Amino acid sequence: MFIGYLKSDFEENLEELFTQNPLLDISLLKQTYTVFPEYCFAAYEKAEIVGILSAYVFEKYVYVNVFEVLEKYEDVFTRLISLLLKNIPNENVVLLVENKKCIKLIELGFKEFCNFSRMTHSGEAVAFNFSNSTAKQVSGEFYDEVSKRIDKKVFHQNREDYIKKDCLFSNSLKLSTMHGFLHSYVVNKRFIKISPWLMDSEAFIDAEKLLRGVLYYRGLKKIYAYAPSNEKEIIELYQSYKFKIDGDFKLMYLTELPDIKLENLYGL
Repeated sequence: MFIGYLKSDFEENLEELFTQNPLLDISLLKQTYTVFPEYCFAAYEKAEIVGILSAYVFEKYVYVNVFEVLEKYEDVFTRLISLLLKNIPNENVVLLVENKKCIKLIELGFKEFCNFSRMTHSGEAVAFNFSNSTAKQVSGEFYDEVSKRIDKKVFHQNREDYIKKDCLFSNSLKLSTMHGFLHSYVVNKRFIKISPWLMDSEAFIDAEKLLRGVLYYRGLKKIYAYAPSNEKEIIELYQSYKFKIDGDFKLMYLTELPDIKLENLYGL
């Protein structure tokens, strides 16, 4: 087995990982590899990739945005994280993982920040009104300025490059009002991911308009997002539009506690 930097032909060698997890975000992996190839690693068994990790560097921490390991190669999980840490000594690190994998991170010194739920909409019909007037209200006319303002308020750092460029794809749908923004994109032919979705405080009416918008435009595919589990109003909004909780996760951190306003974070 070889564990080291991700090779440029990685798309050809992800079949087993994708079979294990159809939500493997290859688009995000490709984008991250373009921006930060030095923070993308993989474990190879012959030609096949059996574990993969990519990380994006923000002002205040390094965020692991893709991390998948075949279950039969359990030790690769720890080895990939350890390899990342070796390459970024003394940096703050943040990542979202399934609850069952947290113990391995705790053994490496990580701590729990908060719980997240994966909210999934399976294409079940939802009755709601989405008029031309509502469509105009969420059209994204002021997406750039609204996203810059709210993102900085929620994450307390400048993530403008990420919001305007590095998390956008050719199939991105950008919706916004004056009090929030919602970005979604195609993960693969079956799944749409909402990320990020941020709102001003108490902007529940606008949040509902944005959710209706993504369902109206994207509703024929499965849609999923990661939302903070303990923010009752956010979880209930998803559930009122027939999203279901289908996975439990924890946002973990190493070194410094992240400063994130969870009540404004509707989709990580």
